[in-house]
Amino acid sequence: MRKHLLIILLFLVSFSAFSQKSAKDYFMSGNQKFKAGKYAEAIKDYNLVLKQEPEHVTTLTNRGVAKDRLLDYRGAIEDFTKAIALDPKHAEAWTSRGLSKYNLKDYRGAILDYDKAIELNAKDAKGYNNRGLARYGLKDYRGAIADYTKAITLKPDYAEAFYNRGAPKYNLGDKAGACTDWTKAKAMGVKEVDQYLKNYCQ
Repeated sequence: MRKHLLIILLFLVSFSAFSQKSAKDYFMSGNQKFKAGKYAEAIKDYNLVLKQEPEHVTTLTNRGVAKDRLLDYRGAIEDFTKAIALDPKHAEAWTSRGLSKYNLKDYRGAILDYDKAIELNAKDAKGYNNRGLARYGLKDYRGAIADYTKAITLKPDYAEAFYNRGAPKYNLGDKAGACTDWTKAKAMGVKEVDQYLKNYCQ
């Protein structure tokens, strides 16, 4: 299934006064490099931030996401776990760690993290979408559909969730429902859906 990482670009909020200027500069530079897809370079900037502010939760989380993008899932989980230890209510770290666990096929571990993220932020559509991916990985198709549907309820133009919901519907024998979801995803610009429409909906 197609995976969508949550890109975290939160503004710096808690650097100490003595190091604010340089740490903030490195933080913003790291975010710019991340947006440009230069994940290894972004990590270098985040390292410099953390050298000055080793307990800055947002930087730890951002660095974890960059590591995940480079397929360093275990390194990413280590950063997210540090962020969670420092701030257990930082929902983004729970969501991000869940996705890295999903990428390692630790679907049950991912679900536990998504459960916590959703508990902290019940209106985060991506949390439900990502938990749906993990449930699909466990072949809990009805549970996956419920999560994708909740994501769509929270965000009606959520193309990713429409795309993802098609597969469990198809696996449960609801071909019409699957093709409807995939058609909607295509209309919303999801190019990967073309193969599903061609193979299963003609």
